[in-house]
Amino acid sequence: MNLDKKIATRASYGETLAKLGEENKKIVVLDADLAEATKTSVFAKKFPERFFDMGIAEQDMMSTAAGLAGSRTNCIC
Repeated sequence: MNLDKKIATRASYGETLAKLGEENKKIVVLDADLAEATKTSVFAKKFPERFFDMGIAEQDMMSTAAGLAGSRTNCIC
């Protein structure tokens, strides 16, 4: 990580998610139809099978996250 290089928080978030996804296959990302704005699209391009665009349905996304967290898959949500 280069501390001298300025990078937008969102860009850093997306890049870090992708890096963590390489290190841990249990990480999944749920997104509320904002992948380009939040830069979760970086993760989605690398790991499409672990990226879920829930649309504009945040309540559903929270329920899905709770279900994934409580499932036997032991994902990191």
